[in-house]
Amino acid sequence: MTEDTQIHTTLLVNSGTLPRWQRDALQRMVTETDAEITQVVIRDSESRQEGLADYVRHATDRISDYPLWSLVGIVRTLTADPEYKRHVPITTISGVAGAEWISCRPRAADGVGNELPDEVVERVRSEADVAVRFGFGILKGDILDAPTHGVLSYHLGDIRQYRGRPGGLWEFLADESEVGVTVQQLSETLDGGRIVTLEHVRVTETDTWQDIRRRSVETARGLLAESVRRLTEPGYTPATPAETGTLYTLPRGGAVLAYLLKNNRNRLWRVLRPT
Repeated sequence: MTEDTQIHTTLLVNSGTLPRWQRDALQRMVTETDAEITQVVIRDSESRQEGLADYVRHATDRISDYPLWSLVGIVRTLTADPEYKRHVPITTISGVAGAEWISCRPRAADGVGNELPDEVVERVRSEADVAVRFGFGILKGDILDAPTHGVLSYHLGDIRQYRGRPGGLWEFLADESEVGVTVQQLSETLDGGRIVTLEHVRVTETDTWQDIRRRSVETARGLLAESVRRLTEPGYTPATPAETGTLYTLPRGGAVLAYLLKNNRNRLWRVLRPT
């Protein structure tokens, strides 16, 4: 790789660790393309502490607004996280230790989301061919256009049909035969960016939501490298969706009961049905 072909990449993160699948996606990007992570923008320690306090407040609100789903979440904490969700140090990615590390305190954007300080935006603008967002929540403002090829972000769903969260759940409840995995070039619209890469994973009649999530993440691991390749091809333009899907949020009431019924029924089917 020469300096002329090197793709300078900025990583936007909340802390010094990432879920393993995100770390693996970045490592594949570095290994399989001319990308090199030359800049890491990380929340400063005080901001992370404030973020933890915000998380506690939001968790309290979530329990109040989504009591049944919160109970499901509490039960899930009693089991070990799957391998792909376990956090590993960012510094295990090739070359990251030698990157420029920038401590950053985001500011609240109008309405919802976060903006990065002007001085951080300018440092990213001067360095980055592309940025990858694995932190800072919903990003807005000038950072979205600072890198030459914008800011890339995952959505575990096809944004033309299903936006919001939790990824894959609403497709599962709707008995869809497949679930999308999108890498988008972020815009100001939540899960409404320009599509760089979109693939779908198959859903079988005995899948649980956890099966769908695991399969989606396995697909997602390779899509970042493919997205960087596409963005740096001469003449390539990401696709602006003609329309975007419904913006979903955490389930309430009947939707939670439908999830529990279908998820546990499918678990039981695996035991009772012959292979």
